Amino acid sequence: MSEFPHIPGQAGHKEDPYPGDRDIFGNTPRNAPDWSHRRGEPRVFALFWMIYLMGATAVMFSGMSRAHAISTEITRPAARMMILLCVIGIAVFWPMVRLAQHHPPRSHVKFMLRDALVLFVPLQAAIWPQISPVLAHWPLAVVGGLSLHFAAWILLLAGVLSVAVGSVARAQESTMPRAIWMSVILLVVFAVPILAVIGTPVQTTDVDTPRVDWLLSPVAGIYEILRDRDQLGVSAKVFSQQIRMLIAIGCVGLALLLIARAIEVARERVAA
Repeated sequence: MSEFPHIPGQAGHKEDPYPGDRDIFGNTPRNAPDWSHRRGEPRVFALFWMIYLMGATAVMFSGMSRAHAISTEITRPAARMMILLCVIGIAVFWPMVRLAQHHPPRSHVKFMLRDALVLFVPLQAAIWPQISPVLAHWPLAVVGGLSLHFAAWILLLAGVLSVAVGSVARAQESTMPRAIWMSVILLVVFAVPILAVIGTPVQTTDVDTPRVDWLLSPVAGIYEILRDRDQLGVSAKVFSQQIRMLIAIGCVGLALLLIARAIEVARERVAA
């Protein structure tokens, strides 16, 4: 039922049965009391994500255009900047958008997993070409490790958002839970880079020693995976310790998704 009374001669009359909920074009829903069945859908989100990826790619090529000759000294920093922008989009803008929205009283886990696919699949078109000699020319294993890094952190953020959105959905009128959850996410994303900047300089760390703790941040993790290791005879290298850490991060994300789903099932049973 609509929250607004049906007043003859006004917007609440029979020909406009749902005056309280309209889309951006002013349309009312058909055969539904509101637009809650469309909230959380990834259509517009996917469109903006594709535009964002194209913008990040444009930034990469603009950085190369100022060079007189294309070499890995030019392409790799530009590629790192592009990948950094992708990480910011996933780790900052995605949570910001979803926490700012009202969500339908349905499975938040399903929505976040769908978001995760929307983010992860197009992203592969941006990172896998970096094995090309005309771009960053990173080894296949390194780009695979980078893809695993994104997969692990997208899963973790999907789990955190599933729990967060489920909690803020019960307090739609309050912005405090949303701000708290967003602050927690920002702390996780940027705590390790901040500690790395004020801690031991990168130059004093042996290139043959993986800094596994850097993978505890999606931002610092890309700089650890894509770190120049020319002294080892390779442009970059992925270590087994890093793979194990990324798998552990992904497992934490899966655990959070299972917890969020269990909470949803428990609420559905109580409501029934």
